[in-house]
Amino acid sequence: MDTADDDASVGAFVGAYSGVSLSYKISDTMSVTGAYQASADVADACGAGEAYDGETASTHGTTGTGFGFSGTFGIVAVGATVCNATTNDAGTSTVSPGSTSTSTSTLGVGVKLDLGDIDPFISFGTYLGVGSVSKSGAAYAGNEVGLTYAMGGDTIVAYYGSVAEVDTTAGVAGEAITKTGMELGYSTTVGPASLAVGYGTQTKAQTLGASDGYSMTDIEVAMTYSF
Repeated sequence: MDTADDDASVGAFVGAYSGVSLSYKISDTMSVTGAYQASADVADACGAGEAYDGETASTHGTTGTGFGFSGTFGIVAVGATVCNATTNDAGTSTVSPGSTSTSTSTLGVGVKLDLGDIDPFISFGTYLGVGSVSKSGAAYAGNEVGLTYAMGGDTIVAYYGSVAEVDTTAGVAGEAITKTGMELGYSTTVGPASLAVGYGTQTKAQTLGASDGYSMTDIEVAMTYSF
């Protein structure tokens, strides 16, 4: 969901972090996880969030807490993650010691249905980060919907998604860049040979910004042979 992290998918904006976590199995189909972050870095809030108040690792650290849930209810599988983090000034900063900090929060929810050969899914995610002194930061909100369709040894994948990003530190302050994309994929296996074909498009819109009108198309073909 972040232009600085192109591989961040729609959902909770989280990643690897320094800290501890504990998972509890409620039943054979449900589990919960709690996490606590304590990091000396300032660019990994909940493992992914950035700092917006000019913090450095020599004067600040990051603490955060997170919670996750995953469960299956019949044909419905649900996953949810929420995390909040803050950079902490130890008072050694030469610029406004004890006051500079960034607060971030993120939420992600995903739902998948098992309908046999057809498995539709939907995902939603938000992220907000704000510096306490600069008041600069970023906010993201994304959603996606799609499905996988199995036809014997063949598989079709369809996807449509949109992400809106507001960055008050660059570009057009306060105006969202909206990225919309779709993908269609097909894969098949014939004997020892496998063929996969993918097609995708993406557009960007920002009325007053340089990104308005951007569009791209991507086609990929891959063939493998096993022997």
